Amino acid sequence: MGDKELTTFCMTPTPYREDGLLDEEALRVHLRRLVAARTGLFLCSGGAGEAHVLTPKEMGRIYKIGVEEAKGKVPVYADLREPRSAAAMYEVAKEAVAAGVDAVQIYQLDNGHGMIPNAREQEAYWHELLDEIRTPVAISIHYEAKFRASTRLLQDLVARYKQICAFNLVGSQVAYFLELREAIPESIKFYCGVPEFVQHATLGAAGYINPAGNIIPYVCRGLVDGWLAGDLQQVSQSNRTIQRFLRIVNQWAPSTARWVKMGMKVRGMGNGVLRLPYLLPPEEELRKMTDQFAALRIDELEAQAAAYVRGHA
Repeated sequence: MGDKELTTFCMTPTPYREDGLLDEEALRVHLRRLVAARTGLFLCSGGAGEAHVLTPKEMGRIYKIGVEEAKGKVPVYADLREPRSAAAMYEVAKEAVAAGVDAVQIYQLDNGHGMIPNAREQEAYWHELLDEIRTPVAISIHYEAKFRASTRLLQDLVARYKQICAFNLVGSQVAYFLELREAIPESIKFYCGVPEFVQHATLGAAGYINPAGNIIPYVCRGLVDGWLAGDLQQVSQSNRTIQRFLRIVNQWAPSTARWVKMGMKVRGMGNGVLRLPYLLPPEEELRKMTDQFAALRIDELEAQAAAYVRGHA
């Protein structure tokens, strides 16, 4: 039913040891888990990846590990966290480029204190970055950033900067997604979030980006494989499971990092260590999540999805 290169990406968490330092071995184990499920990587996101409490050098190390574990097997993208300036974004982008990632995602300008850039300010920010970053670039147009770029502005960027390879429109409205998809060359991929994927796939989405894949990677991949196979029953089952899963974990949102670390801990996939200002919720909250996962039959559904995905490799 869709593009043969349809991809699911996962915003990966940053594992820490009990002393709060980066746990490189745990990171490698988790990335291998995602690669096995044919899931692309979004490393060091500002949400699940806790990028705002990482140093540029720590982010560079995570990008390097991601490249070592996954490049050539699944797409490896560097997330760069929301910046206060183009210079701040470029400081981290240099680490990603040096690590050899497949593409670098740049967010919209987020200058804090309620500031929303106007069109001229946002355009100047993008030009400053794209004049320097020559490797493939994905541009995030995230609904939380509040600035919605015009179609003409994005057309002009694509015409001027040939390194733009994708637009990531998490949470975008249907009309805006369709307007951009029809205006931008097909060679440039458009990705969306998982809640809107089924609808956006009919409009030309090349896949979706989500953090749920950290905990249910095969269910998330099964949604894509079902779509590619024209298997509406599988699409329905995967989508229903993901939406029910999100209904559970969003009790601990906003803050993707919090519920991702909680979910991985209760499923035996991590130690739950977060860096301040995040705090892992108390034991009774972990038990609540455990009970709700059990009621959803996550283990059973993930095992079923794994069998399906392996059969469609």
